[in-house]
Amino acid sequence: MKKIITTISSLLLLTIVSAKAEMGIGISGAIHHITGDGTETTRTSNQKNTGSHSEEAVVPEIFIEAINDDGLAIGISYIPTRDMGSKSRTDSETATGRDSGTYKAAAELDNVIKFYTDIPAGSIVGYPTYVHLGIQHVTLATLESLNSGATYPNQDLFGATIGLGTKGDLGNNLYYKGEVSYTNFETYEATGAGNKVVADLEDYAAKISIGYKF
Repeated sequence: MKKIITTISSLLLLTIVSAKAEMGIGISGAIHHITGDGTETTRTSNQKNTGSHSEEAVVPEIFIEAINDDGLAIGISYIPTRDMGSKSRTDSETATGRDSGTYKAAAELDNVIKFYTDIPAGSIVGYPTYVHLGIQHVTLATLESLNSGATYPNQDLFGATIGLGTKGDLGNNLYYKGEVSYTNFETYEATGAGNKVVADLEDYAAKISIGYKF
C-alpha cells in the first residue's frame, strides 16, 4: 500500500502543476458506521474470547484537491480523531483459569489521512457521478481497561477505500460533493501481558462536502 500512496501523491503533484488544474479546498461532514470483530486469546488458559462491536459517529473532515478540466480530482483529506466507542464484559469464573473482573475494550482512530482520487463515471439520472478510490493511514489508539492487567500497543494501519459520489457547482466558485464509501482496514494484531488480540475493522460512510475552487 505504501507504493500506492507514493503513486497517488505523485499524481497529485503532477495535477497541481498542470496549467489547467484548479485547486479545491473544503470541509465535509460524514456519518460513519464502524464495525470491529476481534478475538482475544488469554495468557493462562488459552481461552478465546470473541466479540464484535459497531459504532455510529458524525465526523468532520477537511480536504484539498486538484481538479482538471475533465473533472478528475486527486486530493488529501484529514480527520483528527474518529471514535470507535467501547464495549465491556464481566468475568466471574476462576475455575477455568480466567481472570475475574470487568474488561472494557475501547479504541479510536487518530490522525486519519487519506490520499484519494475521484474518477468521472458519466451520469446517473442526470447527475454527474464519480468513482472514489483512496488509501487511508490511521493510528489505532487502544484505550482499554482490562482487569487482567494487559495493555495493547497503538498501531499504524492502512485501509483501502472505494465509493461512489456526485458533485456539481453552486456558483461563486463553490461546489458540492455527496458520497458513500466503504473502507477495509488491515488486521490489527498485538500481544499484551501474554494475551493476544486480533481485530478486523470496517467503515461505512455517507458524506456531504462543500468546497471552494481557486
